[in-house]
Amino acid sequence: MFSIKAVSQTSGVSIETLRAWERRYGIVTPQRDTNGRRSYAPEDVIRLRKLREATERGHAISKLARLSDDDIGKLLADTPARTGAVTTRSFAEQMLQAALDYRPDDCDQALSMAFALLPLRTVVGEVLSPVLHEIGERWHAGTARIAQEHIITGTVRKQVGAVIDTYNRIASGPTVVLATVAGERHEMGILMGALLASSRGARCYYLGPDVPAEDIVIYTERTGAAALALSFVHGEAVAGSVAELARVAKDLPAAIEIWAGGAATRLFDGQKLPERVRLLEDFAAFENQVDMLVGSSGRRQAS
Repeated sequence: MFSIKAVSQTSGVSIETLRAWERRYGIVTPQRDTNGRRSYAPEDVIRLRKLREATERGHAISKLARLSDDDIGKLLADTPARTGAVTTRSFAEQMLQAALDYRPDDCDQALSMAFALLPLRTVVGEVLSPVLHEIGERWHAGTARIAQEHIITGTVRKQVGAVIDTYNRIASGPTVVLATVAGERHEMGILMGALLASSRGARCYYLGPDVPAEDIVIYTERTGAAALALSFVHGEAVAGSVAELARVAKDLPAAIEIWAGGAATRLFDGQKLPERVRLLEDFAAFENQVDMLVGSSGRRQAS
C-alpha cells in the first residue's frame, strides 16, 4: 500500500487534485488507518496515471471517472498526446547535469517527474536510452567519472525496480525472466525491457547481469516462466555470449521461449545460433513479442 504523498509523486496527480477527484467522482477508494490517513493499492496508482494522462489530452475527468481502466487505455491509444506540453529532452538533460554536478537527489527527482508525466514507452525511448548512452560515451571518453555514471545508473535501478514491483503486484499474465549471461555486465537495456514487459501485463522477474547459464536455467524453470529474455551489449565477447546462449537453449525446457536482443546481437551473423532462439531487433519487437505471449496466455485461460 502507498501513502497519498507517494501516490501523488508516482502518478503526477497533486494531493489537492487527488482529494478533489475522490470527493467528487470516487475515482479510487483508498483505505484508511485508525488515524484517518489514506493508503492506496498499486492498481490505484496505475489508474491515476492513466486518468492524469487522459485529462492532459483534453478529456474531462467527470466522464473519465465512469470508465474502466481498459476503456481509459483504449481512449489513450486513440488520442494523440499534445505536443509541446512536456519536452522529453529536458528530463534527460536534467538527469545528466545533476549527475555531472554530483547531485543524486536532483537526478532522482528528474526521473520521478518523467515517470509521472510521460508514457512509459516514452520514458524508455526518449529519456532513459539517451541519457544512459550519453553518460556511457562520456565515461569512455574520459569526460565523466565512474561516480557520475553510477549516479545515473543507481537512479535508474531504484526507480525502474519500484515501477516493476508496482506492476508485478497486479500482474495476471505469464512470467518472463530477464537477465544477461556470464560475461555480459551491461544491464540497463534488459532492465528497461523488464519495465516495458511488466507494463504490458507480464509478471517480470529481473535476475540481473552476468549470470551463468546453469543458474539462468534453474531460476527460469523454478519460477515457472513462459519466456526468458536475454540482452547482449558487449560486442567484444560475441563468441562467449553465443556459447552461453547455446548452453541455456540446450538445457531449458522446449516449452519456454527464449528471446535475445541488444546491440551485440547484430554481430551474431555467421554464428551458429540455436533454432529456438528468437532475435528481437529493438524494443518495439520486444513489446510485440510480450503482447503475443500475454495474449496467447489469456486465450488459454479463457478456454
